[in-house]
Amino acid sequence: MHLVQVPKANGPFEIVEREVPEPSPMQVRIKVQACGICHGDSVTKQGLFPGIKYPRVPGHEIAGVIDKVGKDVVEWKLDKELQ
Repeated sequence: MHLVQVPKANGPFEIVEREVPEPSPMQVRIKVQACGICHGDSVTKQGLFPGIKYPRVPGHEIAGVIDKVGKDVVEWKLDKELQ
């Protein structure tokens, strides 16, 4: 998957590729279709949060669809067309 990260405090945004993670047994995976950036992400990019670790992927306000469920998730079933 492609994502944008900040490699260090005050660093440039960079596009990188990472493996698509598998959900843990009690998690679902969401395929992000849109993502918002807020003021907190700006503060993160600037390195103003004490103890923050980098690289950091900004954006936590997402919209998407569940595309995979962990093996112990019982409250959600995927549409057969998505599998």
